[in-house]
Amino acid sequence: MNFLAHLYLLGNNEEIIVGNLLGDFMRGKKIESFPSGIAKGIQIHRKIDVFTDTHPIVLQTKNRLRPFFNHYSGVIIDIYYDHFLASNWATYNDISLKDFTTTCYDILKKNRAVFPPRFQQALKYKRFRNLLCSYSKISGIKFAFNRLANRTSYPSNLKYATCELENNYGIYHQEFKEFFPELMEYAKEIMELEKKIRII
Repeated sequence: MNFLAHLYLLGNNEEIIVGNLLGDFMRGKKIESFPSGIAKGIQIHRKIDVFTDTHPIVLQTKNRLRPFFNHYSGVIIDIYYDHFLASNWATYNDISLKDFTTTCYDILKKNRAVFPPRFQQALKYKRFRNLLCSYSKISGIKFAFNRLANRTSYPSNLKYATCELENNYGIYHQEFKEFFPELMEYAKEIMELEKKIRII
C-alpha cells in the first residue's frame, strides 16, 4: 500500500509509525541498527505489503492494469487505493483527514533524520502532508502520477493512469471496498500480536 494507508493501519505508536513508513525506503536492507520500535514498524510494513501483493482482489486488479502499465501496475494500485481511502475518509476514521495527516506529519518531521535526504526535504516544507490530503481528489492523484512519470527511466504510461481510473471508477472502487476491510483486520491482528509480545 501507499503512504496514507500504511499510516492509517498502524495505530498511534510513534516508533512503529516511523518504521512502517520507512519500510518503503528499506527494501532488502538490514534493520538491526534501528531502535526496536522502528525495526518492528519496518517488519510490519513488509508483512502488510506481502498480504496486499498476494491478495486475490489485488492480483485481479493488477492483471487488468498489467497489459498497458506493465510492472508499474502495483504502483498504480497503491495510489488508487490511497485515493479511495482519502476520498471516503469519514467512513474509516472519526478524525478529519487534515488533522490525521497533520499529526502523522509532526511525528515524521520529529524523526526525519532516519529518512533519506529527498524525503527529509518533503517533510521540511510540508509537501508530504499536503500530498496525502490531495489524494482525496482526482486532480491530486493526477499530479502524483505525472510526477512519477517524469521520474521513471523506462516508458511507463503512468500519465494515463488517471484516465484509466476515471473510465473504470466503479470497478476499482468496488475492489477497494472488498479488499480494504480484510487488510484492516489483518493489520489489527498484527498489532494485537505485537502488544502481546511486548507484554511477555
